[in-house]
Amino acid sequence: MAKIYLRLDPLQTAKLGAIGVGIYGAIALFFVGFSSAVSKKGFPLVSDLSVYWVAAVLALQGRAGAAYQESILHATLAQVVPTLKGNFGWFYPPAYYLLILPLGYLPHYFPAFFALILPTLGAWVKVLRRYSMRPSTFWFLGSFGGVWLNFLLGQNGFLTAALCGAALWSLRKNSGWTGVWIGLLAMKPQLGLVFPFVLLLNRAWRDLAVAAAVVLISNGIAVAVLGDAVLWGWWQGMGLARRMMEQDGMGSHYWLYMPTVYAQLRLFGVSSPTAYGVHWTLAVVSWSWLALVWKRTTEWRWRGATLILVSLMTSPYLMNYDLIWLGYVLIFMLENGQTEGWYPGERWMVLVLWILPVAGRLLVGVTHVQIAPFILWIAMGMVWRRISCPEENRQYAIHEPDYF
Repeated sequence: MAKIYLRLDPLQTAKLGAIGVGIYGAIALFFVGFSSAVSKKGFPLVSDLSVYWVAAVLALQGRAGAAYQESILHATLAQVVPTLKGNFGWFYPPAYYLLILPLGYLPHYFPAFFALILPTLGAWVKVLRRYSMRPSTFWFLGSFGGVWLNFLLGQNGFLTAALCGAALWSLRKNSGWTGVWIGLLAMKPQLGLVFPFVLLLNRAWRDLAVAAAVVLISNGIAVAVLGDAVLWGWWQGMGLARRMMEQDGMGSHYWLYMPTVYAQLRLFGVSSPTAYGVHWTLAVVSWSWLALVWKRTTEWRWRGATLILVSLMTSPYLMNYDLIWLGYVLIFMLENGQTEGWYPGERWMVLVLWILPVAGRLLVGVTHVQIAPFILWIAMGMVWRRISCPEENRQYAIHEPDYF
């Protein structure tokens, strides 16, 4: 019998995770140690969270609507980082201001970074503990590329992943909070498009109504606090987001950071209308596949994995740090394989998903090939095989204690 080197048992999983944490941690310390966060002579450390901080500052000045104007936003950012390059935009719904408004009281975006990143990371970890209590799994997720992209870029992936996991768990338990979490997730609407469809599949009319109410009430409060200029600013901001997506960030190379079918086709030189057509056709196919999974099985792991994969396939506007949602798919596939046995290729798929956010970002810079859309489709095929194929095709696991 051939020796299996990629076992992904708890011991090997913990070792891989510890190595990954060490590598990513060293890289993070290097970047921060030689940046403007430590020395004025260091290279400028520009976190995406600086945009949140500037938007909050403008809002506290009574100019919340101005943050949606790219020229004003860029000019204000340039005052903080004079060497700033690239194009930035503020595209979030008014309700998002209710979360980031306190950041504007802080003197700089460096403390604002920790004021948002650490609590949202803690919220995500708390949600993850409902899905897994294995220390080895947490070591593995600690070196998941999506975690470090969000941390180094100062993005809100921890928050959206926490809301996604809370909604999925509540949906499984039918706890009555599902609509609340989905309504809050609408702060980043392109990620939450699939959840209402799932509520329709479940005929969860109450949750659907609650989600709609949360969206309306939260945005209504934001407009009441900040003025109606924020509502019209957001409407204009959505137009700017669409133009930046279609025009490669207007010179900021958005397509290299967007792991979507649309971005891949644009990188190949396909026209925008054709790229939209292909992307949305495949999105409709993925939604149909989701409906089949929902009908075929009641196993919540595979329903949840498919929901997350389809969510990441739906919108043409998706950034590589949003792939942090794959952390749940990693838990489902990893721990199910460790306890129930592996199908051929599943171990390698877990490894690929583990490195995908960072590896995909590096690879597309060299090859102009976005591998993530292809990987997500293959992963969904493997989930379907789990649901459809007989158990005798499994490569049964050797059960070992969780050493870490």
